[in-house]
Amino acid sequence: MSSPAVVEVVVYDAPPARAGDCACGCQGHHHHGKDDPLAGVSLELQTRALALTLEAAFPQQVKVEYINVLKDSRSPRLPQTALLCSLAYPPPLVYINGQGRFAGALPVERIREEVARILTGQDSEK
Repeated sequence: MSSPAVVEVVVYDAPPARAGDCACGCQGHHHHGKDDPLAGVSLELQTRALALTLEAAFPQQVKVEYINVLKDSRSPRLPQTALLCSLAYPPPLVYINGQGRFAGALPVERIREEVARILTGQDSEK
C-alpha cells in the first residue's frame, strides 16, 4: 500500500451564524470563542494563507480545501457536520489525508510539521 502523492488538508468550519442561520438549529451560539486573536479574520482567509504557506514549503505536494459546513452542498452527508453541530469538537476541524488531526484552531506550524512528516515517510518508501 503506497501513500498518496499529494497530501490533502481539509478545514471544516461552522462560522459564527446569525440567529436561525445554522442548519443544526444551534442558533449560532456555539461556533467560535471570543478569545481567538484571529476572530476578525475569517477562517476561509486563514485557510487560504495556510494553502500558500504549504505550497511554498511543499510545491505541488499539498492540496488544501476549506469547507463551510453551513453552506456547502455536501454538508448534510459529511460526518464532520454532525461533529461540529453536536458540540463534541469546536470548529474548525482539520483533517489531513482523511484523518482528524486538530480541532478548535488552525495551527499552521503544526500542520506544516505533520505534512512534512507524511511526505518524509513517503520518500523513505521509495
